[in-house]
Amino acid sequence: MLLSTAKVLQTSLRKLSGGRAARSVGMGVVVFGAAFSALSFASIIFRGSLGYATIDVDMFLLSFGSFCYLLHSCTTNSQGNNNKVNTAMFTKSFIGKVVFPGMRRVCRADSVEKRGPLKTQGNSHGNSKVLGEQLGHGRRRPRFDVYMRECVQREGVPHTLAKVSEVMRVSIRLGSRITAVKLFDQMLKKGAVPDAHLIDKAVSNNFFQLVVDTLDDKRIQTDGLALLDLIWAHGIEPSPSTQNCLLSAWKDQPPERVVEYFVKMKSAGITLSNWACRSVVVAYGRSDPAFVLKVSNEMERSGIQLQRKAYIAVLGACLQLGMRNKAEELFMKMADHEVAPIAKIYGIMVKVYSFSCQFGKAIAVFDAMREQSFEPDRCSYHHAIRSCVASGRVEYAVELYRDAVQAKVCLFTSTCGILRRACSDGGWKCLASKFKELPSQQITLMNEAEVA
Repeated sequence: MLLSTAKVLQTSLRKLSGGRAARSVGMGVVVFGAAFSALSFASIIFRGSLGYATIDVDMFLLSFGSFCYLLHSCTTNSQGNNNKVNTAMFTKSFIGKVVFPGMRRVCRADSVEKRGPLKTQGNSHGNSKVLGEQLGHGRRRPRFDVYMRECVQREGVPHTLAKVSEVMRVSIRLGSRITAVKLFDQMLKKGAVPDAHLIDKAVSNNFFQLVVDTLDDKRIQTDGLALLDLIWAHGIEPSPSTQNCLLSAWKDQPPERVVEYFVKMKSAGITLSNWACRSVVVAYGRSDPAFVLKVSNEMERSGIQLQRKAYIAVLGACLQLGMRNKAEELFMKMADHEVAPIAKIYGIMVKVYSFSCQFGKAIAVFDAMREQSFEPDRCSYHHAIRSCVASGRVEYAVELYRDAVQAKVCLFTSTCGILRRACSDGGWKCLASKFKELPSQQITLMNEAEVA
């Protein structure tokens, strides 16, 4: 091919060398075509090394081959007065068939690079096709894309930056989930290609979104953290939808290693999704109350609303750290956020008010819990009875004790001791005798440290 092209070029130059004007025009056209071909060839090298849109080999061959062909066709009859006409015809054909298509192609690729990552939502089968059309490649080289897809599924992908980048684009343009998963499996075995962060961010983001939409819950549970590592290696942050898919695969009960990975991402400055933040708060509710309050404050500043499980964790952290005013403030905010309290939340608030010597509020919260048909546990009964005794409502304390026995709630030994002392010190012998008549087998000797 190169030899025949050289012969055509040699013949054309000989025919153009008949006169000085013809020679000048011919040499100008030769220089213009050679320069354009050189620029096209340079685009191959730089685009391939930087991992940009597409390696324009066909653009180079089109420009150089069309230049030689048109030069030969217009100089076949270039004699006498027809030289100017042939030169104009050549220039018009060359610009219309070569320059303008090349410029449109480069501008289209540049517009895609400036556009940034494309937004994707859901798990739709038509999602990837839309991505390909938005990237500007909806109707581009369909035969080549299909051929490359078949080669990837049959032989794999060479572990180079240019090939991996091209396969990513092919899988996006065709919406080929099989090709995307094939490349993802290869990345799991060999790791990310060197300089993977140089691949266009929009391409990497949409490729991994296609992978996430394809994998089922069991596969995400197995390779979810490795997927986040690969996304991180390509110079992009795991999107909130990707993080939520990982949590959804674990049915909102992620293991400790997943939560620790989210904490690692947060320490590295990566923005966590709302769901991931809530999962971190719930997981560290008892082990690190200070960290829980720090994360909850950041969520509040970011406008992220807590959910019921997160409220339980934050209220428990406030109780452990003695921040009772903060706990009361959060409890009041639940009504504004339309989060209905449950038995655990009521129990925590009964403890908070009991420890802060706000016995009237403790009794009111306990009564509200029973009005909502929630069954109090023995800790709630203990602090409610303690609050009743401290506020002088001994008869109501005995009534609560009877309700606990009837509900078969095993109370603490300290709870019974509080009632006995209250009846004896108050001089209510009748209440003391009734208290002694209660079935003692319902009283279980427990560790009094559990009361707190």
